[in-house]
Amino acid sequence: MLPFGTPSTDPILEPGDYQQAMQIAWNNFTDNQQLDAIVPPLVATSWRRCWGRVNPTSKIEFTNMSSDYVLASQTASFDLIAVARPVMEDVYQCVKNSGTVLVLTNNVGCVLDLLGDEEVLSIMKGWNAGVGSILSEELIGTSSFGLAITERMPVQVAGHEHFMRQFHIATGTAAPIFDMTGHLLGVLGQVMPINRYHIHSLGLVVGAARAIESQHQADVLMAEQTSQLAQLNAIISAISDGIMVWSAAYSLVHANNTAGEMLGIPAQSMMGHQVDSLFTPPGFLLKAVLRRKPLTDVEGVITIGERTVNCLISLNFVYQNKDQDQLQWIIVTLRSEKKVRMLVHRQVGSNATLTIDDIPGEAPQMQRVRSFVRSAAGAQASILIRGEVGTGKNVLASAVHNASPRRKNPFVVFACSSIPNELVVSELLGNDDSGDQKGISGRPSKFELAQGGTLFFQDVDILPLEAQIVLLNALELGVIQRMGSRRAIEVDARVVASTSVNMESLISQGTFRPDLYYRLSTFMITLPPLRERARDIPLVVDRILTRLSSQIGYSLSIEDEVIDVFKKFSWPGNIREVEAVLGRAAMQVAATGGRIEIAHIPGYVRNAHLVEPGVNLNSSVNSLDDMERETILRVAHSCRGNVTRMAEVLGIGRTTLWRKLKTFSIDPVDYRRQ
Repeated sequence: MLPFGTPSTDPILEPGDYQQAMQIAWNNFTDNQQLDAIVPPLVATSWRRCWGRVNPTSKIEFTNMSSDYVLASQTASFDLIAVARPVMEDVYQCVKNSGTVLVLTNNVGCVLDLLGDEEVLSIMKGWNAGVGSILSEELIGTSSFGLAITERMPVQVAGHEHFMRQFHIATGTAAPIFDMTGHLLGVLGQVMPINRYHIHSLGLVVGAARAIESQHQADVLMAEQTSQLAQLNAIISAISDGIMVWSAAYSLVHANNTAGEMLGIPAQSMMGHQVDSLFTPPGFLLKAVLRRKPLTDVEGVITIGERTVNCLISLNFVYQNKDQDQLQWIIVTLRSEKKVRMLVHRQVGSNATLTIDDIPGEAPQMQRVRSFVRSAAGAQASILIRGEVGTGKNVLASAVHNASPRRKNPFVVFACSSIPNELVVSELLGNDDSGDQKGISGRPSKFELAQGGTLFFQDVDILPLEAQIVLLNALELGVIQRMGSRRAIEVDARVVASTSVNMESLISQGTFRPDLYYRLSTFMITLPPLRERARDIPLVVDRILTRLSSQIGYSLSIEDEVIDVFKKFSWPGNIREVEAVLGRAAMQVAATGGRIEIAHIPGYVRNAHLVEPGVNLNSSVNSLDDMERETILRVAHSCRGNVTRMAEVLGIGRTTLWRKLKTFSIDPVDYRRQ
């Protein structure tokens, strides 16, 4: 049998003959630095490195590290020692009483652990070698441990292959131990007298080293998996949505803390129980599980005893194979309906930015309005805002909301005039389609969207009677029921309504319920028309020009003459009409320094006497075009911008009316309800 490192081209020698030849080779090298061909290449290279570093004929005084260093090394290599010790004990049971010592070192050759027969341990003790000794090549010359560390491969060094004569009586085998990344952790070796050498010694050490590597890698992977699982659990627990994992047999495998809080059951106590023993899922969820159909944010009700939890439910599946025919996990995600509403509230409520300070006016009427808003804003009762078109009812409604304790909650606008009568109730109540298996979660009511905030009904006089009943019930009972649902939903939204018509007349005609009117008008605010507070016109104009300047990017100013003209005009469209006139004028003065002059104002405003109330229309006018324009403006104001009705009143076709509107730069949208 060839010892490790013996060239394969050499004649096969018996161990005794080989050792005699190596003794001669060692003498030749130590006496004359001559390397014989029989010296294995790795041993020869090591001898060259050792020459001049250590005296081969002197007695080695082992370098032993301090107890503190040894303790620190053992602590740093605790995982390696914990894995290697059981393997060393198993190996020793096989070689016990054969004159063997098993040695474990760290990656620099410091002995961490020893296990073996007393006769060999005594020899090592005589050398002053033990736990804490350094077995590196630089200190003890050529040895199996030094070569294993240097060459990163299993090595056997027998008898005269050692550089130091002191070790010629011994044989050593050693194998490096690596981690998963290839980093050297340490060396496992076996030391025995030369006469106890066995041909399988190296294989035994290599096998033991590989067993240590495998166990160490398994422990590292297990620790990483445990750490990742702990991190995953921490992440899942931190998620604001409730997450549950069911097995294919409907056993609850995992639930995060949020799910436990939503259901009112501690998450840990739910583990391992059947789902139906804990709560009753909605029917559509169980049907979707049977059909293996994912769901996304479907509204549903989970029943726990006598309690119910309203939430949005999502459903996903995890399969054991790519064919998706073996279901492994069912993932159920619960989103709190309240939290979802709060998210919607932040988006919807952001539109309510106007405050009392955005209502211009120093006239006594406006001062009374602002004072009334401050006193009524903190109450819970409904508010009815009355006033002509364009007087600022929208701004006032927003100001009421922002002056109230509900200002941090949503401000939802329900534009009654923009929704067809047949759809008003559906838009107001929403619908519930969660049971149709189409994956549609339904649409919340306007009351739900305004939960905790303000629901503003623009032009409440337009509401059809069916919708009036819905609104009345919501105000009186505080609950609504979506269309297609049997579930009553509690709502808490303050109602603010606006109108620009005579509500008493509508009540007498039977088109508006008197009980709803009384409910809405607990607080009533009437905005005066602009013609009744001419002193506020300069303030209104200044506020509008400031906003227009910011929008168009250059500064706007206005001549005093124009302000005087504005004060004489009746402004049937109120503030909205002022905005329209100034907006058109601003577009004309871009190239003239941004100053609005009388020439930039429409003729019907310049000739204010044409539109003053009570003035005979047959009085003198500047032109027929001005009279025609004024007539169209009056009709637009009366018909609230409805082009079909305007054409009927004027006795002309819609096409002709549209042409005249374009000629006179009249936009009917400016006269619709705001």
